[in-house]
Amino acid sequence: MTERGDHELDEALASLHLEARVSDRSLDDARAKLMAEASSASAPASFPSKSPFRRRGLVVGVAAAAAALVGGAVAFGGSGGAPERQPAAQSAQPTTSQQPTKRDVSLLSASQVLNDTADKITATDPELRPGQYRYIEVRGSYLRGFQVGTSQEVVSAPTGYTYLADVTYQTWIPGDVTREWLERRVAGDAKLIGSSTPASEVPAYQPVDTDTGERRGACGDFFPKAQPKKVCGDKTDMAQPAFYEDLPRDPDQLLAWLRDYTSQRGSAPTTMFHFGIQFLTSGIMPADLRGPFLRAMAKIDGVKVVEEASTPDGRTGIALGLDSDSERRDLIVDPEKGEVIGEQTVAKEQADYPWIKPGTVTGSVSVTTKVADAIGVVPAS
Repeated sequence: MTERGDHELDEALASLHLEARVSDRSLDDARAKLMAEASSASAPASFPSKSPFRRRGLVVGVAAAAAALVGGAVAFGGSGGAPERQPAAQSAQPTTSQQPTKRDVSLLSASQVLNDTADKITATDPELRPGQYRYIEVRGSYLRGFQVGTSQEVVSAPTGYTYLADVTYQTWIPGDVTREWLERRVAGDAKLIGSSTPASEVPAYQPVDTDTGERRGACGDFFPKAQPKKVCGDKTDMAQPAFYEDLPRDPDQLLAWLRDYTSQRGSAPTTMFHFGIQFLTSGIMPADLRGPFLRAMAKIDGVKVVEEASTPDGRTGIALGLDSDSERRDLIVDPEKGEVIGEQTVAKEQADYPWIKPGTVTGSVSVTTKVADAIGVVPAS
């Protein structure tokens, strides 16, 4: 593949990851798009007509959108072909005795926790002085892997492997969002969470190109060749502040808006909850919208308190989840401090990858926001 082809495929993969992150539709379209991209580097990229989210990779669907191809295979782990087989490096997992004891939160109701969190919110939007930037840090663990076949095949079961890879996204946003933004991506450790073959036969993990490096662009347009073209101030792009400006601040009106926003996907409770999590963990939702939005989320049918959970940056909160056949999506809040601190995804019985055991955490994210004194400078803790 040419250097130009590599670059275009990187941008195509990044955009497909982001579309998958907010999609509850069948993955057939995403598989077909990526197969076309992988088979012809010179072909123009094919993207959905409207992408509501353009920031970071999906906790749930990154590998699903790009690794499960009908009758084919795609490897994640570098810009070249599949890596040579070698023993996979895996992070040591703590024993049960080493894991901290979780408190029992089973008697709490989701409505109680979400409304309590909303009551305790004291955060205000930062006032940036000249030269300062809003800093958003997202620490996450994302699915990366390789799969041949799909779980729907009858002739033979799919084969492959799946890693949970750590990636940190650092974003600097100026007060005037039309100016240049900076995003820095840093790949970390990866842990094998399942495979159809012995772990010793699984290739060692290699970070994908879009999980590393720095990218700059006005209005956060970090992949300028991606289609559809990013429009500054687009009120349909949830990665831009303009998206949140005109949303209602009344919980009932917000719930109605969320139902309408997800109407093309059926407005199912799982879909509404999924999108609500994306908005709340975007890092750019205005402070005065967070409380009403949490109260709106409390009105979604089926949301329940799951457990006390920790985020990748070490904070502890309460996970509120909603189940689908393939996974459980959790929003993690700290009701004592009035903060949304992250999210996680847990595999269910009908997980997209049959080698991943039910109950396995397949994604985890923490979000923090601060004020940076200059672009590229990480604020002190």
